[in-house]
Amino acid sequence: MYKKLALFLFATATALSATVATARPPFCDSFCFTQYKGCINSGKPQDQCAEQYSDCITNCS
Repeated sequence: MYKKLALFLFATATALSATVATARPPFCDSFCFTQYKGCINSGKPQDQCAEQYSDCITNCS
């Protein structure tokens, strides 16, 4: 029984640490989208704003 419990705890800890290591902070999506909308509203070309949005998402970690 203890082996099963230890294995379960190990698997849970491994999955949690992998999730935390690859996850973006929760504010990244809303922050970058707000920046994108501001870029569009300022009259810049959509492809330029999309590139800035992509860079924002990539660098936000």
